[in-house]
Amino acid sequence: MTDIITAEQLLHLRMRALGLGPTPAGIATGSEAAGSARIEAVAEHMLAVQGQDWRSSQFALGLRAPGTDAADVQAAFNEGRVVRSWPMRGTIHVVPASDIGWMQRATGHRVLAGAPKRREFLGMSDAVLEQLVDVSLQALTGLAAEGRGLDRDALSAIWTEAGIDWKSNWRYHIIWWLCQNGLATFGPVHGGEPLLVRADEWIRDPRALEGDEALAELAARYAAARGPVRERDLAWWTGLTAREARRAIQMASESGRIALLRLDGASGAAASLWADPAALDELPRSSHGSAAEWLLLPSFDEHLLGYTDREAQLDPGHFERIVPGRNGMFLATVVADGRVVGTWKRSTRKNGGLELTPLPGMGIDLDALVPAAERWARFHGRETPALTLLPPSEKAS
Repeated sequence: MTDIITAEQLLHLRMRALGLGPTPAGIATGSEAAGSARIEAVAEHMLAVQGQDWRSSQFALGLRAPGTDAADVQAAFNEGRVVRSWPMRGTIHVVPASDIGWMQRATGHRVLAGAPKRREFLGMSDAVLEQLVDVSLQALTGLAAEGRGLDRDALSAIWTEAGIDWKSNWRYHIIWWLCQNGLATFGPVHGGEPLLVRADEWIRDPRALEGDEALAELAARYAAARGPVRERDLAWWTGLTAREARRAIQMASESGRIALLRLDGASGAAASLWADPAALDELPRSSHGSAAEWLLLPSFDEHLLGYTDREAQLDPGHFERIVPGRNGMFLATVVADGRVVGTWKRSTRKNGGLELTPLPGMGIDLDALVPAAERWARFHGRETPALTLLPPSEKAS
């Protein structure tokens, strides 16, 4: 018999799966483990965390492993536990090092298919691309063994030294191509963001998953880390086709790793949800006391980025206040009881602090946010910031 859940229960399950509820699901973050190991456990549970904003992605990991800080995240990179690369959708994420390879093989076909057209637009021939790849891999060889790598500027300087006539707007594509094809990845951190290394030298224990097994793994781990999800959520998040996403869900369901739920009051495809069966064991009868405390979530957090259907967490009418101009740049959010009630940012004023802007018709309790501000400060090694409440904007900007 298919379980029927309410919208309130849906939100509870998602917050718990996301590692943001009072009792996070599936994340082994005991205080006895080293900080870097706890960050790795979060990454393994989440499978992939949006990573184009380096600072935000660090906090997204640390927030889900209370007591860790930025140094623990960087240690997880330096120890080869996690990497930063392009596992899917042509978007950079933080991923467990052992998972990046099979994920790319399962999802990369769609983004790689568009690469020749992109190179034609850039005016880059296949011969030049091959030369750039060869020179890059030669330059990276041996660095991983020493815990070193190259940043973007250093790598492109090597192209120039090799006598290659390259254009500045090629650099992103070349580095993406190296990473997307599993030839390189961003690993050790020295003085800034992760550095580029050869993937075959840096990743010690890659998992080998192919075909239906890989699809089932994607569906099962996505559902375990995002709570009840719809088929179209999986298709969007992975970049798979609707048919591939349906196959992934079928494989995960047949193995017993996900179960079908029905959303009360919904109809059609919107009513069908998939979740980790183990999550249903602690499903509350009501939402009272089940959601997390007030939270300050970083920009691009999976709380919103992990879904196409975000109505449980955010009033659709407020979407453009979180993503101004629908430009893909998700602002940092203030969350209460699992729902977005405002945005926040660091103040540019001399005395610093955090500025909070409520969504229209919603309030922000500054006193209730003090623990969240303290958590943010501890992670970044700062003093607890002052909180300033700004008036809600009159219109989405």
